[in-house]
This record gives sequence, C-alpha cells and structure tokens, in this order.
Amino acid sequence: MSRSTHAAVLMISAATCTAVLATAPTAAAAPPEEARLAGCDFGAVAGTYDYASFDEHANKMLELTTGTFRMEFEQARPTIQANAAANHARAEVNSVDCRVVSGDAATADVTVDVVRTTTSDATDGLPKTNKMSLLITVENVNGRWLVNRAETK
Repeated sequence: MSRSTHAAVLMISAATCTAVLATAPTAAAAPPEEARLAGCDFGAVAGTYDYASFDEHANKMLELTTGTFRMEFEQARPTIQANAAANHARAEVNSVDCRVVSGDAATADVTVDVVRTTTSDATDGLPKTNKMSLLITVENVNGRWLVNRAETK
C-alpha cells in the first residue's frame, strides 16, 4: 500500500470513528416523555382546588406523589385545608407548560409553569389570574412517574 493510500485509509478510519463516537448513545438514557407528562399532570392537579371539596384535591395529589414530597404534603394537609376553607379559596388551571431540564430513565427534573385563575376572600370573590412556577423532581416508581420534590422557582 502506498503512503498516500495508507494516509487516505487512516483519514477515512479516523472520520468513521469520530462519526460513530459522535452518534453513539450515552450511558444514561434521556428521560422519556412520560416524565414530562407527569410534571404536567402534577401542575394541573396542584393548581386546581376548591375549599368545598378539598379532600378530592388532596387524594389526587397523593396519587401523583411519593417519598419526601408526599410525606410533607400529608403533614401539611390539615393546615392547607383549613387555610383554603377560611379564605374560601378556589383555583382553576388555564394552562400548563412543562419542560424536562435534566434526568434519565429513573429520575428527571421538570419545570412546570401553571397559569390559573383564583378566587378567595382576598380577591373579594373576583377572579384573579396568576402564574405558579415550579421545579419538580419525578421518579420512576414501578413504571409510574411520581413527584418526589417540588419547589417554587
């Protein structure tokens, strides 16, 4: 093999290796669409409540959560419910926008932006539109993506 042929083969080989490495999947798989959708579901449920039927809201929250967040919600539930009742608070979601920030096949961080309309004694019963922005962590628990952490942004 001539030197020029040998050099060409090496260049093609190097280019092929570079292309293969550039397109090879990473060791950690990206989080599936289900992780993002779980974030959207949580945002819709967290942003929708009615003081008159708070137990229904709380049960939906418990269905979508796990671990630390679930435990914290269960502990705070009586206080949240009492405050909602005392203020005649209601909220209805207008829109939810969710994006996966990072994660893999087991856990993901998702930003959740919820636009909702609230009414309460504080608004004199008049509707007020506001935005709730969250960063949540969802975990794959036996095939279901559940919220383990939520914080306001």
